Amino acid sequence: MKKLLIALVALVVLAAAGGFIIYRYVAPARPLDLAYEPVPIENRAVQMLKKMSTELVLSEADVNNLAKASIAANPQYAPDIRITGAEFRLLADNRLAAELNLKVKSRVPVGLSIVYRLEWSEPNLTAVVEQASIRGIDLPADRFDDVVIPLGEELPQGIHIKRVESDASGLRVTFKLPSLRDIQRLIEGL
Repeated sequence: MKKLLIALVALVVLAAAGGFIIYRYVAPARPLDLAYEPVPIENRAVQMLKKMSTELVLSEADVNNLAKASIAANPQYAPDIRITGAEFRLLADNRLAAELNLKVKSRVPVGLSIVYRLEWSEPNLTAVVEQASIRGIDLPADRFDDVVIPLGEELPQGIHIKRVESDASGLRVTFKLPSLRDIQRLIEGL
């Protein structure tokens, strides 16, 4: 009986130690938040048109702010998972890396890394999940939702995006040439 009690106590201690180790392992590596600054895309688009250009470059900070704004509008990822912080970095070849801090069941903090492929589908820039991991341990990418950034909704009427490309230096947004009617509507709106 004494041996059984000792084995049970040892098993409880091992389970508690294992749980603590897993808890510490999945915890975020650094604190992140969802604070963002508004990006004046409409003003930049008007300035771009005044310069007779069809290309707008958004910096990595702009992309980070737009993505954080999208998440902050709805941080509840799933019924038991809430996003508490995020940071986004542009990579080469239309890729975007995200570091996300999550709370699972309002208690367990988890640090998650995701690599997205950026795709333009008017009026949204969609970040499609390609790879997900927790501290280097790969997770199935299909278990995670894509992030939709409503880039086209930020533009004045009459301005339409043709394509979006990114690399480490920034996100290049190329616009369709506006028709005379679009230019007239744009001027009336100023």
